[in-house]
Amino acid sequence: MNTPPSAINTVLEAFAINNAVNGNKGPIAALLVINRHVLEKQKAGTLEWPLNSDDWKTGKQGQVKGLGGPATQKVLSDHGIMRMLASEGGRTSRGSMQLMMDYIELLNQLHKNNGTLDLLACECFWIAKAKDYFERRPFILSIDPLWGVRRAIRHLLSQAQNRQNEGTGSKFVGSLMQHMVGAKLDVLLGEGNIKHYHSNQNDSGSSRSGDFDYEDMVLHVTNMPTEALLSKCITNLEGGYKPLVITSSKGTVVLEALLETFGNGAYDGRVDILEFEQFLASNVIELGRFNAAGRKASLSKIIEAYNRIIETVEYDLSMKIELGDQ
Repeated sequence: MNTPPSAINTVLEAFAINNAVNGNKGPIAALLVINRHVLEKQKAGTLEWPLNSDDWKTGKQGQVKGLGGPATQKVLSDHGIMRMLASEGGRTSRGSMQLMMDYIELLNQLHKNNGTLDLLACECFWIAKAKDYFERRPFILSIDPLWGVRRAIRHLLSQAQNRQNEGTGSKFVGSLMQHMVGAKLDVLLGEGNIKHYHSNQNDSGSSRSGDFDYEDMVLHVTNMPTEALLSKCITNLEGGYKPLVITSSKGTVVLEALLETFGNGAYDGRVDILEFEQFLASNVIELGRFNAAGRKASLSKIIEAYNRIIETVEYDLSMKIELGDQ
């Protein structure tokens, strides 16, 4: 009995998640070309099952055979897509070889389970991933020479807000803020000294006291504080920890008002509050030794750390940040 297209899509989606394909142009490009090569063999009547992954390796077995920008664009154009996905088409990616072998194994398993396989349906699935990438490209950080660091960071936040306004249900602004703070901490304290979590992972009921725990401090990152957050801060204080809330400029005003009124002001002045843009900008400027080259280098380090965090704890790699021309 053939597996229905919806079931095949479910299997392919699991593969995409497990192999960090979503929002990642290199793997999408590679899978489009690999799947197309299998499909072409099927159309030519030369396809034999099970597939042998060695047939997709170059002579030196250093790269996947046939990958490249032109091959990717050929598949895209056949579906009416003229935009450039990846100039290298996954050819230079270190993970393309393992991705190819894993995908060939998956195709073999799907064919074995069903006795047949709709390779065109598989291609359409990866085409949908390419369209999703074009619709939700990674955030772009471009620093105009006339801009201050805070304005550059604000521009990132505006991109996240615009994406959030599209109504996807994801809280991109809060996620961006959390992981940018985490990236700054990695640069400041050294990678491995701070634990990072998925942005939708609630810290309630876990061993952690906030978004980040370090020494006697608990850091909470939020776009807009609530009474629930204030309750967490009070719990931190009662447990002997020092809460620090990093929030938006509007959020600082809201939290200060909450602290003034909650418990008749008993907690006013006991919770440190820092505005997000200033929190990041001050670090970029200080680590950059107050010169242009240094600011660019320190900001690049934070973005590199941020992208590593996204690759590690998030499923949606379109949350990554690309550095534009500076």
